[in-house]
Amino acid sequence: MSNAPRIKAIDALLPQTQCGKCGHPGCKPYAEGIAAGEAINKCPPGGQATVEALAELLQRPALPLAESPVPAQVAFIREAECIGCTKCIQACPVDAISGAAKLMHTVIAAECSGCELCVAPCPVDCIDILPLADAAARAQRARADQFRRRFEARNARLARDDARRQAERQARARPPAAASDHAPVQSAIERVRAQQAAAAPANDHQKRLKIEASMARVALSKAEKQLAARGTPELQAQVAELRAAAEAAQAALVAAEAPPGASAVGVGDDRDALLKKAKIAAAMSRAQLSKAQKAFGAAPTAGQQAQLAELRAAASQAQAHLDACQGTNEASLTPGEQALKQAKIAYRSARDAVREAEDKNAAEHLRQALLASLSAAEQALHAAEAACGKPAPELLRTEKRPIDPALRALKTELAYARAEVSKLQRRVPLDEAALERARTRLAEAERQVDAHAGD
Repeated sequence: MSNAPRIKAIDALLPQTQCGKCGHPGCKPYAEGIAAGEAINKCPPGGQATVEALAELLQRPALPLAESPVPAQVAFIREAECIGCTKCIQACPVDAISGAAKLMHTVIAAECSGCELCVAPCPVDCIDILPLADAAARAQRARADQFRRRFEARNARLARDDARRQAERQARARPPAAASDHAPVQSAIERVRAQQAAAAPANDHQKRLKIEASMARVALSKAEKQLAARGTPELQAQVAELRAAAEAAQAALVAAEAPPGASAVGVGDDRDALLKKAKIAAAMSRAQLSKAQKAFGAAPTAGQQAQLAELRAAASQAQAHLDACQGTNEASLTPGEQALKQAKIAYRSARDAVREAEDKNAAEHLRQALLASLSAAEQALHAAEAACGKPAPELLRTEKRPIDPALRALKTELAYARAEVSKLQRRVPLDEAALERARTRLAEAERQVDAHAGD
C-alpha cells in the first residue's frame, strides 16, 4: 500500500475528535505519523478498539493504550454564567459553538466531538463535559466523517483569513501612488486651509477670550486656596470679586463662541435646544460639586481641595453659560434686577464661605466674622428683593418619612435570600439539600418583612 492511501485508511479508523491528546494538532496529522512508524496506541478517545483496528490494518502488535480511554462525551455551557468572551469559539476545532462577543454562547450538541479543547480557555469555568449514553455515543462515533469535514472546513477558513490579512498588510506597505491620484485630496486640503484662513480673525479673538477666562479661573483657584488656609474677611471679599470676574470672562467666551443667529436673546428651536443643554450642564455641575463635597468630608486633602476648586469653577462657568442662554445679562436687566442678582451672588459666596469654614473647623473668631458677613449679605438680599418688586416665592414644605433601619435590614436579607435561591436553581447538578435550606431562608425573610410591615 502506497503512503497516501495508507494515511487515508489510517485516518478513517480514527474517531476524528481532533482533540490533540495524541500530541498532534488533529487526527490526520496523527495518521501521517502512524504511517511514518509512530505508535498506534496514543488515541484515548478511540480506545482499545481503535488500537486493535489499526494493528489489524498495519499488521502490527496491538499495544495497550498509552493513556486511560476517554468515553464518548459532549461539551455543555452553563449559559447563565457565560460572559461572551469567544475564547471557546476560537478553540473549538469543529466550529460546534455558536455565539458572539459579549453575548451568550451555546454548544451545538450534534456537531460537538467531545474534544475538551474549549474547557481550558474559559476564564469563568462555565463549561462542563458530559458523558453520553450508549445510544448517543454510537451516534457520535458514526459522525466521524462529519467531524473530519468540519475540521477541514475550519482550517480552510482560517487559511483564507490569514491570506487576506497578509494581502492587506502588503497593500498598506506599498509605496504611495502617483501624485495625480492625490489631486482630490490635495484640493480638499486647500479648501480647509482657505476656510481656516478666513476664520483666523474670529479664532484669534476667541483665543484671547479663552486665555482671559483661564487666567481668571487660575486666579480664583489660588485665592480660594489662600482663603481656605487663612480665612480672613479681606480674602473672602477678594474671592467674591474674582469669582464674578471669572463668570464674566466665561460669559464673554460663551457669547463669542456662539454661532450667528444663536444668541441668548434668539428665538426658535435652536435657542430652546441650547437652553436645555445649558440647564442640564449647570445642574450636572452643581450635582458633581455637591457629591464631591460630601465625599471629601470635613477635612479634604490638598489634592481634594484643588478638585473642589476646579468643580466650583466649572459650576460657575456652567451657570454663566446658562445665564447667557437665558438672556439674563446685565444689559437686559432693570436696575432693581441687577441689584438683586448681585445680592444673590454675594449671599451665595458668603454662604459657601461659612460652610467651608465649618467643614474645616476654622477658628471661632473667623467663623463669627464669616457669619456676620453672611447675615449682612442676607439682609442685603432681602432689601434687594423688596426693592425689585418681584413677588416672594411661595415655599411648600413636605414632611418626608424617615427610613426605618430595621426594615432596610430585613429587605436586604430578603434580596440576598432570593438571589441564593435563583443561583441554586440554575446549578447543574441540582443540590436539593442546599436549595431546600435556601428556600427556608427565603420564607423566613418574607415572613419577617410582612410582620414588620404589619406593625
